[in-house]
Amino acid sequence: MLCKQATLLLEFVSFFLLSALLSVTLEAKSSKEGLDYLNMLRNNAGLIHLKNNASLEKAASSHAKYLIRNQSNGHYEKRGKYSYTGSTPSKRVIKAGYPSRFVMENLSVNTRGEVKSIDNLFAAIYHRFVFLSFDKDEIGIGSYSIKKKRKFKHSYVYNIASSSISKLCKRSFIMENGEYYIKKICRDKEKMIPQTLFREKKDEIRRKNSAIIVYPYPKQNHVWPAFYNESPDPLPKYKVSGFPISVQFNPANTQNVKLQSFRLYNEKGKEIKKTKILQHKNDHNHLFTKFEFALMPLARLEFNTSYTVKFEVIADGNKIKKQWTFKTKNFKEKMYRITENKTTVNVKAGSTAILYMVPSTRKDILRSYKSRGGIKVSFLDQNTVKVIFPKRRSSGRVSLGLGKKKVHFNIE
Repeated sequence: MLCKQATLLLEFVSFFLLSALLSVTLEAKSSKEGLDYLNMLRNNAGLIHLKNNASLEKAASSHAKYLIRNQSNGHYEKRGKYSYTGSTPSKRVIKAGYPSRFVMENLSVNTRGEVKSIDNLFAAIYHRFVFLSFDKDEIGIGSYSIKKKRKFKHSYVYNIASSSISKLCKRSFIMENGEYYIKKICRDKEKMIPQTLFREKKDEIRRKNSAIIVYPYPKQNHVWPAFYNESPDPLPKYKVSGFPISVQFNPANTQNVKLQSFRLYNEKGKEIKKTKILQHKNDHNHLFTKFEFALMPLARLEFNTSYTVKFEVIADGNKIKKQWTFKTKNFKEKMYRITENKTTVNVKAGSTAILYMVPSTRKDILRSYKSRGGIKVSFLDQNTVKVIFPKRRSSGRVSLGLGKKKVHFNIE
């Protein structure tokens, strides 16, 4: 009897270990794909690659698990909750074994896949600047998902830090007269780091990057044309607007920047007039530095359209002009641009189509849909859906209701 129990226990443990190893392997593959994609975007923008760090990854993974298990969203954790490892990102990376508190965190919930998660964060201007940081060179990516029906089912967390500052925290320093020191940087909060050395190490990484980076980067394709929300919100009066265009100056190369003009044009050469330019002096959330600028289109950009950006500043007394183009997302499937409240569309049985419900106001977004006729619907964003039609022709009514708009389909 004891032998039988032992055998069953061994089989159970073996199955558990196999499942755990499989889960870790899949997560590692997903993490690598996410890092490769993020580094591709950074490299094309003119920044160095981020290296994976095991301690940062451990902290990111624990917070991703915390978010889903507690159905929470944000950068803070509450003591006593499941999977709690620290109230703030800096405390969590220290708990995971990272020597420095000099860390930034990005996260998203309910996106499917790290590529989509990263794209969504790049559409959010404050989170984009985290990914495009000049003085960071390593990262840890964590994710967690469940199949149960919950409000939050997927989470992705990105902890980004500096190896140069991390190495400073491993050194010892003798206090000297005439030198300024900073603390609360390392595991030991009271450890004093020479301020000049701290700045030098940040500039050490900054100098490996380009003097100016823009995003979308020149000739970038498949840029999603919309921005929806971010916390904190750069455009609090808008629930839907266009994809932000940004320019950042490397602090290691530039001291002062004064904006002269920042304009956006469509492929016909017509200027997009309805925009808001954000910079250090007018950012109501006070998160822009004096080296960061963003043009926020106040209406969605169009799909499958080329745009030209023209940017001009005075930097350290020198006039600098930049002009570049990018192109928004194009679909293989046929896309229908829906502007009327009632629309009829002819489609082929078994085909797939994209419906873009053009927002009529700055708050016009979709929250749900009602379908008839056996069509399959999935959201691509809060104004765009993918529709798969039945393989057989139908004599019955096939329709899709999306807010105030309703689309009828004639399946041929």
